[in-house]
Amino acid sequence: MNVLNTLRRQIRRSTILTFVPFAASIIAASIATLVLGLQMALSVDRQVSQTEALAQRLSVAAAPSLLQNDLDTVDRLLSNVAMGKAQIITQDGNTIGPQLDPFARQQVAEIAIVFEARDLGVLRIAPLVPYQPAPTLRLAAMLVLLIGAIAALLAYVAARYVAGGIRTVTKIVEAFSLSSASKQHVPDMVFREFRHLTVATIRKTRQVAREVKTLKRTAQIDSRTGLLNEGHLNARIDTVLQRASFSEPAALILLEFGGYADKTDRIPGDRLLHGISYALRRAVRACEESRGLPAGLWPIASLPSDRFAILAQEFGARDDLSAIIRELQAAFRSQILIEENPVSLTLQGSIVVIPEDGDNVGQIRQRAADTLLDLRRQNKFGFAFYSPKLERQRDALIKLEAELRTAVAEDRFIPLFQPKVDLQNGRIIGVEALARWKLPNGRLVSPSVFIDLAEETGLIGAIGEQVLRKACIEAAHWNRNGHAISLAVNVSPKQFESDDLTQIVLDAIAKSGLPPRRLQMEITESLAISHPERVKSVIEPLRRLGMQLAIDDFGTGHSNLATLTRLDFDVFKIDRQFVSGLPTDHQSNAIVEMILSMAQTLEMQIVGEGIETAEQAEFLANRGCHIGQGFLYSPPIDSDAFFDMLSEQPFIQNRLRA
Repeated sequence: MNVLNTLRRQIRRSTILTFVPFAASIIAASIATLVLGLQMALSVDRQVSQTEALAQRLSVAAAPSLLQNDLDTVDRLLSNVAMGKAQIITQDGNTIGPQLDPFARQQVAEIAIVFEARDLGVLRIAPLVPYQPAPTLRLAAMLVLLIGAIAALLAYVAARYVAGGIRTVTKIVEAFSLSSASKQHVPDMVFREFRHLTVATIRKTRQVAREVKTLKRTAQIDSRTGLLNEGHLNARIDTVLQRASFSEPAALILLEFGGYADKTDRIPGDRLLHGISYALRRAVRACEESRGLPAGLWPIASLPSDRFAILAQEFGARDDLSAIIRELQAAFRSQILIEENPVSLTLQGSIVVIPEDGDNVGQIRQRAADTLLDLRRQNKFGFAFYSPKLERQRDALIKLEAELRTAVAEDRFIPLFQPKVDLQNGRIIGVEALARWKLPNGRLVSPSVFIDLAEETGLIGAIGEQVLRKACIEAAHWNRNGHAISLAVNVSPKQFESDDLTQIVLDAIAKSGLPPRRLQMEITESLAISHPERVKSVIEPLRRLGMQLAIDDFGTGHSNLATLTRLDFDVFKIDRQFVSGLPTDHQSNAIVEMILSMAQTLEMQIVGEGIETAEQAEFLANRGCHIGQGFLYSPPIDSDAFFDMLSEQPFIQNRLRA
């Protein structure tokens, strides 16, 4: 209505501005007519006076010649002064001078020529300009009033037509409906401009209707995949919640695809998502057809983080829903073609039953996400129904995170130390610092409880810094007391994301007084493979100071000689899962012998970790492994206990020989 009111005001203003100049021009014309009439009257008066003066001068000039009967002189005088405007009729009836103009004959005046009391004749003379009688003031006033009345009448009639056009346009605009835009009738109107305005208004409104329809569809569709977007999915879930019941439930299925990142380098990300969404639509439609359901009854949505969701609005019992899931899994069990490239996909999904598992949109979405996250944490594939135990687990994680943040703030993370033993002579030549969380009651918490959460929350950097600082202080103390052993500290991949890691290590060395050559940083094989340049940029300044670099869990990833030589490792550790099978598992034996052969070729130190039996230690020692680490020698212990162990080196050697 605001637009309509604005239209009314604009038309009203335009009408007024159109007729004001019209009326003003009429009034100005009337005034000009009156002034012209007055000017004409004054002009005629002046012309009459001028004619009378000229007649007097002519009569005086012509009298002497007439008296002497010199008619030629009189004729020349009249021709020169008033050609065609004056004649003299003598007493004898003779006419002197040229013939009068036809117009002059109608306005001629006669003046007697008298000289010395003698009547010589008559001077006939006409005005030099045409004479027009001046209108009287009354006539001029009547003329002005008449013109004003006619102008007012015309303005009134025009205003009525304009008002009628405005009312017609107003009714058309008020009655216009987007739903019936194509059926709108345009009535005939008086002014062509108003017809054009009405047609243009309807045409523009129809265009707006099309644009609104397009925008409405755009607001509901994800541009990358052509599926519903997150906002419209939430609206559909809210609609389903209003009619779903325990006897006729619905379900939200949250999907996450994986396993294709390293196989689709030639397919752009958006096209990959579009290909997956196309395959998903076909799979869902097949499920609908197998149950005789109409197309689109189970809408599919594309969500952030490259996830998808299916809203199953009709499915029956849970067994029926499980059958649907099996059909989806079967559809993606084989490779799908995306731009003629075969792609293998892994599929994970969570299922939330509505309204059994939630009574609002946010709760349903959150529980679906929590179930999917639990699958990922357990490294499981397939599908899982939401379970209330996830709520308890999430509450426990929230509580654990709060306690973890408090522990970081209170500097409660400490290192425990596990010795590294020379497999040839049994002497302790190094130690690995292992993180522990020390509770206020003195109990120690294993890293398996908090490391994953610390990495997810970004606290791992602060924890690693506390452990590194305290371990360096203890190692410096041992070195000052005559035990020159190396200290190995694990560095999480998340810590390498920090630009301050190099400075943190340098600060720990400087403040503790530990010689850099006594510090050894252990990184995982996966980090070395995925971010070699990042590792190199962090390690190089420390390597120049003499610090060593070790690769941990060797053999579990995809290491190769190129990676090892590129980062210039000093030490690598054989993962405990291979050591645990020695010497009875022939496969473990072969793998370990291959790793040892590679290390010897590269002239690196080798550490076998997880040694628990003398047979394992003997097998490694006989095949050239330099260092052993595991519970055979000692579990992780605190700094005081480890210092005592350093003082009992002969005891350890004798125990190994036994």
